[in-house]
Amino acid sequence: MNISFPDLKGALLCLLIASLGGIAASAVNIPLPFILGSMAASMAAAMMNLPIKRPTNIFIIPMRIILGVLIGSAVTPALFENTTAILGTAIFVPFYVIIAGIFGLAYYRMIAGFSREQAFFCALPGGLLIMTTLADDTGIDIKRISLAHALRITFVVISLPVFARVFLDVENVDVSRVSVGLFTMGFNDLALLVVAGIVGFVGAEKLKIPAGHILGPLFASAFVHLTGLTSSKPPQELINAAQIILGAYIGARFINENLSIVRTAIIHAAGHVAVMLSLSVAFAYALYQLFGLPMMNGVLSFAPGGLPENSLIAFGLGLDVGFIASVQVARLMFISLLAPFFYLRIKHLLH
Repeated sequence: MNISFPDLKGALLCLLIASLGGIAASAVNIPLPFILGSMAASMAAAMMNLPIKRPTNIFIIPMRIILGVLIGSAVTPALFENTTAILGTAIFVPFYVIIAGIFGLAYYRMIAGFSREQAFFCALPGGLLIMTTLADDTGIDIKRISLAHALRITFVVISLPVFARVFLDVENVDVSRVSVGLFTMGFNDLALLVVAGIVGFVGAEKLKIPAGHILGPLFASAFVHLTGLTSSKPPQELINAAQIILGAYIGARFINENLSIVRTAIIHAAGHVAVMLSLSVAFAYALYQLFGLPMMNGVLSFAPGGLPENSLIAFGLGLDVGFIASVQVARLMFISLLAPFFYLRIKHLLH
């Protein structure tokens, strides 16, 4: 992992600015302060052309491992009490992805004026890394696609806490107190979580699992929690640090972006997210009618954010994170495995 000194220096500056933003947001009681504050601060620094760089893998990989272990800690034996609802919800995932893809393709093609290829990869509600990688592998210019997905995730992270406050009368959405401190946690629990994170990461790398940096630790953490080896979550300090790095990673996507292009992309992303969240609410209502699934659980299960972002919001709201993560993983796996297949089958139609 070769990293130049200027890149490391710029990444550290980005993380410092992001940390100050997260601390400031926490001080004024902003929902999800460490993500939103760090994201806003690093985005502002990027747009002001400060000499920051996107956090490198030295920071990104540990962040994904920590978040994977955190999400996996919500997979407990109690999750199997909802097996029928999980399976029933998972069945809806392909329908949601296909409908969302059709609406998104029409939106980005007819309203945003993107090429058909760009619209296809902007439309699918997969993770930012997954969708930009798939698009890059097909030889498409990923600049617009990367920006569209970064903004989609940004708008979801901002809008869902507001949605929860307005419709659920939730005072705050915060994950700054979901675990104990580093020096309070027992050594055995901490060691088990560290081993789960490392084993999950290495295993996912060897198996080349899509989004494996987070899914591998998630599965390994779920195993040690399901088997009762531990019931602990990662230390709170690491959870807060992971949120700051995640916010900085999203915000720094806007480095060297033209302000007018970003302004136009913001308008299109806001419209797309509004369409996607409307679909999420519609699917959530159907699941509420069929299985009695609480509406907010359903909304977050289908919300077009990333797995870590949606899971952190679920933690902050005190929702069933294991359930929501299970459906989100099904969505990401479905898209990452089948999007290339669909693209090759309909490629001739997109020209």
